[in-house]
Amino acid sequence: MIKMELYDLVMAYGEFLEEEDYSEENTASLFTEDAKMLFAMGGPGQGIAELSEKHRGMTEPFTAVTHNITNVFSRLTGENSAEVRFHMEVVHEFRPEIAEKLPGNLFIVNDRIRARAIKTDSGWRFCEMEMNTVFKRMVQSAQ
Repeated sequence: MIKMELYDLVMAYGEFLEEEDYSEENTASLFTEDAKMLFAMGGPGQGIAELSEKHRGMTEPFTAVTHNITNVFSRLTGENSAEVRFHMEVVHEFRPEIAEKLPGNLFIVNDRIRARAIKTDSGWRFCEMEMNTVFKRMVQSAQ
C-alpha cells in the first residue's frame, strides 16, 4: 500500500510537469513547505514559492515539453519516511526564435532523480529532491 502511495506521488509529479501549472497550491500538493531541491539546470531551490518559480522557469524557452518517467523505486527508511528514485526522459521543443540560433530544435534530457519523502497529515510529500542529468542531446526534428 505505501509503495503504491509513493509511486502515485512520483506520477503526480510527472503530471505536475506535464500540465505546467506550477502554482504554489499545486507545488504544495507534492512538496513539504521547507522542501529542498537541486535542479539539474537551475541550481538549488528551497520552499514552496521558490520551487514553484524554478519549475516555471524551466519551461520558458520551450513551446512544448513532455516527460516520461520510468524505473520507479521506493524504500521505507522509517515509519513515515522513504527514499524514492526514478528516471525521467524529457523532450523539449525550443521556441522558434531560440531554435533558429541553435543546431537543433529539440533538447532531449535523461535525468536520474533521487528524493526523500515524508508522510504528512495531507499524505506523502517530497522533502528533498535531486536531479542529475545522465544524458543530453540536441537534435533537429523531422519536419
